Amino acid sequence: MFQAVDAHCDTLLKVLDEGFSFSDDGAAAVNARSLRRGGVVLQFFAAYIGEAYKPYGSLRRALELIEAYHRMVDGHRRFLFPIRWKEELAEVEKRCGALLAIEGGEALVGSLSLLDIFFRLGVRSIGLTWNQRNLLADGSWEERSRGGLTRFGRQVVERMETLGMVVDAAHIAPAGFWDLCAICRRPWLVSHTCCRSLQDHPRNIDNRQIAALAKRRGVMGITFYPEFLGESRGDMEGVADHIEQACQVGGGVEHVGIGSDFDGADRSARGLTEAGCLPRLWEALGRRGFSDDQIRAVAGGNLMRLLAQSLPERPCEIPE
Repeated sequence: MFQAVDAHCDTLLKVLDEGFSFSDDGAAAVNARSLRRGGVVLQFFAAYIGEAYKPYGSLRRALELIEAYHRMVDGHRRFLFPIRWKEELAEVEKRCGALLAIEGGEALVGSLSLLDIFFRLGVRSIGLTWNQRNLLADGSWEERSRGGLTRFGRQVVERMETLGMVVDAAHIAPAGFWDLCAICRRPWLVSHTCCRSLQDHPRNIDNRQIAALAKRRGVMGITFYPEFLGESRGDMEGVADHIEQACQVGGGVEHVGIGSDFDGADRSARGLTEAGCLPRLWEALGRRGFSDDQIRAVAGGNLMRLLAQSLPERPCEIPE
């Protein structure tokens, strides 16, 4: 079985709002049993800041979701462990790694100091925007404004790279994407997106963006949401279409991964409704001529490489 890394799920919403227990099979697309069946060795868990909490409740909502994440991980230590340091990536052979992310820079409420606090709380990736404009940049709904990163947004990106946090450009408007090309020193992530050449949706990235991301050794996670895949491609083969297209445009497989959006989107690609279905996707890629090494890279190798390049080393403990 190929080892998988999923760059985006919204399961924390179910943990906080619905009282979901991670050991409940079938209650969510991402749970202990489905991750095992799917061969997932590392799962990004997003603390999504919904529109109802913006702007004034963003920080409170982020903290509530972060607490839900820690309760979930602490209650399932035999299976899950938090990924905070580069050295911990080697431990995914034993247990599934859980990487805490925030989806929406609104959680920072304009304070760079909060970035350091989130880092101390275990956050290792932040999606700069959701669909709207915020204090960091314009989201995808504001594409026509041609607004990129703000001064504060640039400060956040620079500080994230210094700390060792993964910059996530999912949902950002194109101008902000090109600003990242100009200022990022490390590879960055577009955690859940698809190819705009196959489905013209503002959440998807175009061929120029895919090529630029590949050149900088970033990674795009192909999502399973039918609206971004295209209704005629709203199944597992459609996901494979987008993976294949992204590989062709970028000149190889090294910049392509998955970002399922499980437990966040109202529906998922047919045949890929929960994490345990992932081996079917690898089989579909094999039927298209992808080699085992290429499938291994898309399934999780590329995201593991990006994390190894981005996460900080564990600080030395000072003896008492």
